[in-house]
Amino acid sequence: MRRRSVLAAVVIVGIIIFALGTGMTYASEKKSKLLRYAAMSSPKGTRSTSVKWWASEIEKRTEGAITFKFFWSKALLKPKAALEGIGMGTANIGAGWGIYHPGKTPLWTVGDVPFSHADAYVGLQVFRELFKTYDPLINELKKYNVKLLAPFVTDMTQIGTNKKSRPIIVPDDSKGLKIRFAGGMWAKFWKACGAVPVKMTYGEVYEGLMRGTVDGAQGYVWTLEAYKLEDVIKNFTLINAGEISSYGIVINLDDWNAFSPKLQKIITEVSDEFVEHYAESLQVNNKRIKQASIDKGVKFFELNEQQKMAWFKTAEPFMTRWVDEKEAKGLPGKKTQDLFLKLVDKYQKQIDTKGYPWK
Repeated sequence: MRRRSVLAAVVIVGIIIFALGTGMTYASEKKSKLLRYAAMSSPKGTRSTSVKWWASEIEKRTEGAITFKFFWSKALLKPKAALEGIGMGTANIGAGWGIYHPGKTPLWTVGDVPFSHADAYVGLQVFRELFKTYDPLINELKKYNVKLLAPFVTDMTQIGTNKKSRPIIVPDDSKGLKIRFAGGMWAKFWKACGAVPVKMTYGEVYEGLMRGTVDGAQGYVWTLEAYKLEDVIKNFTLINAGEISSYGIVINLDDWNAFSPKLQKIITEVSDEFVEHYAESLQVNNKRIKQASIDKGVKFFELNEQQKMAWFKTAEPFMTRWVDEKEAKGLPGKKTQDLFLKLVDKYQKQIDTKGYPWK
C-alpha cells in the first residue's frame, strides 16, 4: 500500500514537472522578441515590399512571438558595416552585403560575375540551396556571427543610353561611351568592351545621363521607375547580363540560436517562400514598368542568338578570372563556381520544362 502511494506521488510529481516545463516553453515562445531590422533601401520598391511581406508572415505564424522594427534607408547601419553590425548586435537582423566587401566574403561573389546566369529566380534558388548545403559559404558568414536566411538579387543587369547616344546591342556598340558601372568586375568588363567605366551612385545617374557626364548606365528594369530614368533614357537593351547576388537577409547567430526549434522552423519556411514571392514580384513589376516606359518613349531592344554570343564571348574570361583570383588566395574557387553553375543549370532546366511555380 505504501509502495503504491509512493509510486502515485512520483507519477503526480512527474506530471507536474512535465506540465510546468511545457508551460514554460510555451510561455517563452509567447513572449515577444523584437528584432531590429537594418534596411539599406527605402520602404518602397519590390524588394522592400517583399521583405515587409516576409516579416508580417513571421509575425503572424509565430503568433507575435517574433516582431520586427524596421530602420529604413541606412538609418541604423550603412551597407559596408552591415555584416559586422548585425553580427555584433547593433541590429538583430537586416540586409547583409558581400559586394561591398568582397575581400571579407570572397566566395559569396560567385554569382556577381558578368553573364554568370540569366534569370533572377534561378539566382535566388541557387543561393538558397548553397546557403543550406555548402559549408564554405555558410562558414564565410559564420565568421561574422551571422546566418543567411534568404537571398536577395538585383534582377537581371541591362544597359540603357541617353537621348544623345546610340543603343548598345553588342559590346562593340559601347566603344568610347562613358558607362556607369555597378561595382565588382563590371568596371573591367566595360573596359574590355571598349567603354569608359564611370563610378557614381545610382542617385547620381539621372543627372549624369541628362548632362552627358555618362552616355549610358548599367541598371535594371525597375530602376527606370525607381529613379525616374525613363525621362532621360532613350534606348534600353535587355542583355540579361547576370546580377548582383551577394546580399540577403542575415540574422545575428546568437539571436538565431536562442530561438526554439519551432520558431526556427517557421522562420526557415517563410524565408524559403520569400524566394518565390520576391521573384514573382520582380516579374510582375518589370512587365508593368516596361510598358510604362514604352509609353514615355523608351525604346526596348532584345537580343538574337548571335548578339547574345557576342556578349558571352566578352564575358567568358571573367568567369576564369574569378576562379583564378580565389584559388590564388587558397580558396576553393573552382569547386565553388562549378557547384554554382551546376545549380544554375538545374534550376534553369526546371523553368524550361515546368515553367515558373506561380504560373
